[in-house]
Amino acid sequence: MTQNSEIETLVASALECLAETDGAGPAAPETTMRERFFEMLVLILGNLYAKTPLASPLFDRTTMLRITTGMDDGDAGKLTGRTEDWLRLENMLRQQEGTKNYYLPRVSLAVLATITSRGTLGEVFDKILRRYQAGMPTEKLRTATRVLGSYFLTRIARG
Repeated sequence: MTQNSEIETLVASALECLAETDGAGPAAPETTMRERFFEMLVLILGNLYAKTPLASPLFDRTTMLRITTGMDDGDAGKLTGRTEDWLRLENMLRQQEGTKNYYLPRVSLAVLATITSRGTLGEVFDKILRRYQAGMPTEKLRTATRVLGSYFLTRIARG
């Protein structure tokens, strides 16, 4: 499968899930931290992409709760804090000096600017973010979001 057909398939699958509401609710109890991390990654990047070139907080409380509902409060705090730290340390986002606001560096912005038949990858991430903000996502959307998060990391790693 070529890189273009990969992203087209993943984007189409995710966007098909946006309108679905059957099965919306908290993540299944067996959902791993890694899976929730991939969801959070997509929502953070979608938020920052939509606000580029301005710096912004990573997410609002509602968005965070869509991912962490059903988790132990301590684990939820660790997930959000460690995700923020990891993204910054891996140079996928940069912190505005003296604030808790972030912006996208060139490499992340370049991957998010990947053009698909449904808009840029960043625009797709923003659409997913808006769906999460509107209400609890379905398990199908959660799965599609996680796959897109994984795809983003593989694209960043390719350089």
